[in-house]
Formats: sequence, structure tokens, C-alpha cells
Amino acid sequence: MLITFVVSTTLVLGGMALGRVIARSLVAKDPQEGGEGPPPAAAPAAAPAAPGPPAPSPTSDALEGFPCQLGDVLTRPGGDEAWLAGGLVLSEDVPVAVLFIAPDAGHDRAIYARRETDAPFLWLKPVDPGALVSLAEPPSSIEHEGVRFERRRRLPLSARRIGTGAPDVGSSVIVAEYASPGTERMLVVQHDGRARVWHGDMLEPGMVDVLPSGRSTFE
Repeated sequence: MLITFVVSTTLVLGGMALGRVIARSLVAKDPQEGGEGPPPAAAPAAAPAAPGPPAPSPTSDALEGFPCQLGDVLTRPGGDEAWLAGGLVLSEDVPVAVLFIAPDAGHDRAIYARRETDAPFLWLKPVDPGALVSLAEPPSSIEHEGVRFERRRRLPLSARRIGTGAPDVGSSVIVAEYASPGTERMLVVQHDGRARVWHGDMLEPGMVDVLPSGRSTFE
């Protein structure tokens, strides 16, 4: 009897121990297989990216190398001034000229500046659109106010407006520069079968003072 009791007790205790082992294995089962184990640790937050350098200004890139920039004030002999509020950037593969627009209470001025070193300025004012007949092609010569002007350059260019006040001429234009026997000049911008015309004077670089925007007038 004593042997039987010992054997029975041993079997019962072994079964209880085995049951605990099985229970622990079920609790520790991988949560991806349907168990209720501890949740996976959260991934560490990514460090914020360091700020990069500021993007270059499209306007400043377009006017690099030109004698004047948007916002500058130009003066000529006699005290005439022009504040460059907007313009047309005229390009081949790169910008080659800018037709700046300078608003004025009486009439808008235009300053034509080329990128070439020591290129003269053209100090212009718009011509009444009805004064010239619009043609598909700028003519080889123009007579205006009794003066004959011969065409010196004809350039097919792309155009992009900057600033404020520049005329809308589309993206493709023909620019023609005209010279008189003296210092008078004319500029024609042909686009979409229309012609915009400016007339004025050629001024050598030494005749135009450029006051860069942001410079104190007390310097």
C-alpha cells in the first residue's frame, strides 16, 4: 500500500510540474504567432535632417554679370532718374540683355542693358503703338520723327518677366536694335504679330550712375 501511495503521489506531482511548464511556454509564445507576449519595442525616432543651404534666387541668377539689378536707381546727366521695378530678361542659352522698366508719373521709362562688358545703356521711352505699322518681321530701317534708323541687330530670343510692370510678350520674341547717325536709338520687340517700340538715347557706361538697392544715400 505504501509503495502504491508513493508512486501515485509522484505521478501527480510530475503532472502538475509538466502542466506549469506547458502553461509558461504558451504565455511566452511569439506575438506574431497569435500569442500575447510583450509588445515589440518602438523604433527610435529618426533625427531631423539638417537644414540645407538656401536655394539661389532665380532673379539674382538671371541678372548675374549685368551692370544693374532690380531695385537699383540709375541717374543720367541732367538729373533724370530711373528706378528699376521690373524687366524682361532676354536669353539665348543664357541671358544676353535685359529691358528694365522704370515707372514714372508722366511716362514709363525703359533701360536696355546688355551683358557685354562696357556695353552702352539705352535710355528709352515707349513709342505710341499707332506710330508704326506692326509687321511680322522688324524692318531693316525705320523713320521716326524725321530721323532715319538703321537696324544693327536682330535677335530671336526667349523672354521672361521679372519684378513688376514688365509687358507680357510671351515666351519668344524678336528683338531688333536700331541706330541713327547720332546717339538716338530705337528698340523693337516683336511678338505674336505685334511690335512694341521704344525710342531714346545711347549712353556710355561712364555717363550712368548706378545706385544699388539697399545702399545708403549718405555713403
